[in-house]
Amino acid sequence: MRIANNEDIEAPPNLMPLIDMVFLLLIFFLVASSLNQEEREQSLRLPRTSKAAQPMSAAPRQLIINILHDGSMKVGGQTIKSDALKGMLENVAKNEPERRVLIRAHEGSLFKYFAGVLDMSTACGINPVKVGYLAYEPKATAVPG
Repeated sequence: MRIANNEDIEAPPNLMPLIDMVFLLLIFFLVASSLNQEEREQSLRLPRTSKAAQPMSAAPRQLIINILHDGSMKVGGQTIKSDALKGMLENVAKNEPERRVLIRAHEGSLFKYFAGVLDMSTACGINPVKVGYLAYEPKATAVPG
C-alpha cells in the first residue's frame, strides 16, 4: 500500500502579493499622471465652425496660449504680457523646435489679438501653429423676404 507524501502536493501560488503590487502600480500611475488640464481655461468660450476637425488633445509637448475676451493672454494658467510671450516663443523656436503651439482665443475677443499672437509665433519661426475651436452643425434659418 502506498502512503501519500505531503511533500509531493504543491500548494497553489499565493497571488495576494501580485494583486497588491498591481493596485500599488495603478495608484502610482494615477497620481503621477496629470489628469487635470491646467492650460484649458474653463471660462473661455471658443468660436464654433461648421466643419468637424480631428479632436484636439493637449499633447505634453504643446504650448497652449489662451486669449481672453479682453485680449489678455494666459500661458500655463498665468497671465503673460506680449513681450514676455515673444521671449517665450523665441525660446521655444530656438531650443525646442519639435514643440507645437496651440492658440485658443475667446469667441468674443477681437481678431486682432489672435492675429497678433499668430504673427508673433510665425515671426519667431514656429510653424505650424494650431488654432483651437469647437465644431458644431449650424441650424438652417429662414431668410425673411
